[in-house]
Order: sequence, then structure tokens, then C-alpha cells
Amino acid sequence: MRDQPMKRFRQKLHAPDTDLLQPVQRYPLNTRGRDFVVGDIHGCFSMLDAELAARGFDPARDRLFSVGDLVDRGAESPMVLDAVQRHNIRAVRGNHEQGILDWALRNDMDPTQVQAMRENPSEAIAEWAYHDGHTSELVYNGGQWFIELYCAEDNPVKARDIVSYFSTLPYAIEVETEHGLVGIVHAEVPCGHWQEVTHTLEVRRSSQVREIVLWDRSRWTGGHIPEHVGGVSAVVVGHTPHREIFQRGNVIDIDTGAVYRYLGNKLTMLDLLDIPDLLTDGKATPVRPAHRP
Repeated sequence: MRDQPMKRFRQKLHAPDTDLLQPVQRYPLNTRGRDFVVGDIHGCFSMLDAELAARGFDPARDRLFSVGDLVDRGAESPMVLDAVQRHNIRAVRGNHEQGILDWALRNDMDPTQVQAMRENPSEAIAEWAYHDGHTSELVYNGGQWFIELYCAEDNPVKARDIVSYFSTLPYAIEVETEHGLVGIVHAEVPCGHWQEVTHTLEVRRSSQVREIVLWDRSRWTGGHIPEHVGGVSAVVVGHTPHREIFQRGNVIDIDTGAVYRYLGNKLTMLDLLDIPDLLTDGKATPVRPAHRP
């Protein structure tokens, strides 16, 4: 009988209709304050709080965008919804959010494993991961915190709310700025023109392009990919950590490995007004957004 609440919980967790997902979200020019975009946070929300305080961030006027990977590996990952609400974070989906969705919304969850997890968490997760590839992958990528939250009898609502929030995250964001349109995705731009990216995500709903947007590192590992993305002044990404902001063409990687702060790494937050100073290759010229009815 004790399995029944978990079965009902699993039914509630099953994803919102993917046809309702807005793959690309667009934001007009901010005429009241500043726009920032933050690199991969990975559950280091105290670092985010400190950076925002140092910038004098005011959520009533300023906007905070995120390149995704809000969670995993960092100890404060369970606080993700609190941080999103306090700072009104506007995030794209990262591969870590997708990994949690893939695990939580699957159809073959074993309720006996859930019960075992409740009774002896550490041993049960290790056993579960040994026999189940989905669980093994999530644990390997730092998502054990979510498994524990999911299986805790007193926290199913919190886990459900995290899944619901991650399910709404777009694959791309575009922001109008004083120096033109800026695109944001988690990992990579798979096309040479921004409008081709958005069209593919919104109209074609290509799973291959989604995978590239979430996972690909070709730009930084020597792959053959166009350096310059047309139709935008710049694209800001994360996913591939560097010690400092890394730029190639008009694509700017701001993942500076915040979760590895014990190695001296830091959390990077970029003011969108500073983007022209980072575009040093001479190829990126400001592009004004097309008129939309």
C-alpha cells in the first residue's frame, strides 16, 4: 500500500505537454535598468547572491538571464527554486536540467527502488545506479541530490515543482539591447544564422538541434563550425568551463567553473552592455532585431 502515494506522485510528475513548451523566449529592450547573464551556477547560489550584491542588482529594474545548468554538483542545488524566485532568473535549459527531466519523467521507474532509497539512501542509490543507466548517469553528473529529494516522503511537492519549472525552460533566449540582439543558449549554436536556429527550434522542433544546443562543445574543441553567427550581435553560452571568459567569433562562453572554486575558479556575470568590448575579432557588428507584429 505504501507504493500508492509514489505512483500518484509519478503520475503528477509526468511532463507537461511538450507541444506547449515555448522553445525560444524573447525579451524587449530593458528601459528601466540593466541586463546581466550569469554562467553555469551548478548549485552555488551563495556565490550568485554575493555577485549580485556587489553589482547592486535590483530585480525590480534589472534582469538576470542564465545560460543554464543552475544545478548539480553544488551543495545548494536543492535551493534552486528559491534562488530563481528571489532573483527572477530567466534561464535557458542546460544539459543538467535536461538530465533531471529525463530521469524523473521516465516510464520505467521501479517503486521498490524508491522504497529502498527511503529506508537506506546511500546503499540504495549505489545499488540503483549500478543496475540502472539513467540513475548512474544522473549520479555521475552530480544529480544525487535530486534522487534523494524525489524519494523523500516529506519532499515530493518540492521535487515535482523543480521538474515542472525545468520543463518550462526554453532552449534559447534572445534579448534586445542597445547594441542589437543578443542570443543565449546553453552549449552551442548549430547554425550560421540565429534566425535559422530559432526557426529550427520553434517550427521544425528538431531533436538533433536540441541535442547540439544542450551538449555540443565543437566550437571550443576544434570542430568545424562557423565562428560568426549572423543575425545577432553576439551569442552567450556556457557548458564548457574555462578559467576566464572565452570568445570565438561573436560567441562568448561565460562558464568559468564556479563549482570548482576550490581550484580558484569563479562565477562570471556579464553585463550585456559590455558585450561590444568583448567582440574583438572585427567580424561582429551590431544587428538590430527584426520588426515583429
